[in-house]
Amino acid sequence: MKKIIISRKGFDSSAGGAPSPILADGRIFSLPIPQREKSPYRYKDLRFDEFEGTELLKKSGSKLSPNDFCHFDPILNQAIGIFGQANAAQSELDNLDVQKGDLFLFFGWFRNYGEKAVNLHHLFGWMQIEKIIKGEKNIKEFLAYKRLCHPHGFKDVSRYKNNTLYVASKKLNFKNRKLNKQGFGLFKKTHEDLVLTEKNKTRSNWQLPKSFAKANNLFMNRLKWSDSKSLKLNYKGFGQEFVLNVEANPKIANWAMKLIQMHG
Repeated sequence: MKKIIISRKGFDSSAGGAPSPILADGRIFSLPIPQREKSPYRYKDLRFDEFEGTELLKKSGSKLSPNDFCHFDPILNQAIGIFGQANAAQSELDNLDVQKGDLFLFFGWFRNYGEKAVNLHHLFGWMQIEKIIKGEKNIKEFLAYKRLCHPHGFKDVSRYKNNTLYVASKKLNFKNRKLNKQGFGLFKKTHEDLVLTEKNKTRSNWQLPKSFAKANNLFMNRLKWSDSKSLKLNYKGFGQEFVLNVEANPKIANWAMKLIQMHG
């Protein structure tokens, strides 16, 4: 593992227009963004534990319809973990040489819907890369062979330039050792360990754990320290992926593995 990619997915202020829900029992559910083009999934087709997508859509407060198409991606709650990327965002991952063995940590905009509702940037899932599939033809052949549906291989996907599908490893691999944990999945419940947002700040003001300290060249794109002593962050631009250089500070890999083992 040479890189950790903190990847923004799910509802935001422009796509969905509302935060994904943190339920009263602490469970977190990331709602995928809407899609104008036909997709293999509508919101009413989604299933998270005992909830249908329609119910979670209502809980979020979004004005979207259960019949609207959605871009269900990443898919982390089925037999195989997959995530698609394309266009400029994928070019950025290519340029930063994201490879097999690297780890995605997915986050999004969440709100707990109790009396003290708070907006947070919150991690919700993980995926370690086992295979990278490039191009529409190869992606569609892989999905057909596995009998899977995914928006990056559904009908006409010519709008996706540099179309890429990431496939998860079956088991988490760390320091050349397979751990007793899936290579992909969803975090079970909210926890302060999974919250990126600094306490009592707006959601895009982050504060990272102590293990991130004392590392040069840690942030490979967009992220930068606003105060390195207190480990506070700002990020530049509205990109999707924030790539961290594990080789600059191997302790951040230990941090990520601990999150998955404790909360996955």
